Amino acid sequence: HAVTGRGFGLVLNVGVLGGGGVCAARRVCVAVSGDSHSAKGDEKGIIVWGAGLRGEQVSGVLHRRLDAALAVWQDNPDAFLVVTGGQGPREPIPEAVAMERWLLERGVPAEKIIVEDKSKSTEENLRFAKELLAEKGVSADMPVAVATNAFHCYRAGHYATKEGFADPRSIPASISLGAIPPSYMREVFAILYMW
Repeated sequence: HAVTGRGFGLVLNVGVLGGGGVCAARRVCVAVSGDSHSAKGDEKGIIVWGAGLRGEQVSGVLHRRLDAALAVWQDNPDAFLVVTGGQGPREPIPEAVAMERWLLERGVPAEKIIVEDKSKSTEENLRFAKELLAEKGVSADMPVAVATNAFHCYRAGHYATKEGFADPRSIPASISLGAIPPSYMREVFAILYMW
C-alpha cells in the first residue's frame, strides 16, 4: 500500500513528537538523578542548602546534607563551610543556626563555618553565600560545591551558575526511601518550571 500524504504526515508527527518526548524524558531523568559535576576536593567553599527543622534540631533531610558536606570537608579542611537558610514561619531559629550548632558539635572550628541566615529562597541561599564567601577572599571564579540531596543537584548547579559561580560542583546527599517518590516528583516539576 502506498502511504498517502496525510498518512505520511501523521507518521512523521508521531515520530517527531515521540522522539521529542523521549528526549525530554531522558533529560528530566538525568536532571533528577543528581548527575552533575561532583566535588573534586579542591573547593574553596562548601555551601550546604538548608531544609526544615524539628524544633531547634536539624531534620533527617538536613542531617544527610550536613553528613555529606562534612565528609567532603574532612578531606579538604581548608574550605569554608557555608550553612544557608533563614527562619521559616514555624521555626524557632534560622536553619543556618541549627546547622552551625550541628557542625560545631562534630568538631568543625567556628572560623571555618560561615552562617547565612537571611535567605528565604534557593536563589538567595546562593546569592548571599557568594557575598559571604567573597568577604573571606573566596571569589565566584574559584571552585565551590553545593551539598544537597541527589535529586536537587542538577538544579543547584543551574542556580549556582545563574548566580555567577564559575565552577559549581555538587555533593549529593541521600534521602530516606519514603521521601524518594514525593521528592523526585516535586523536583521534576521544579526542573520543568526552571527550563
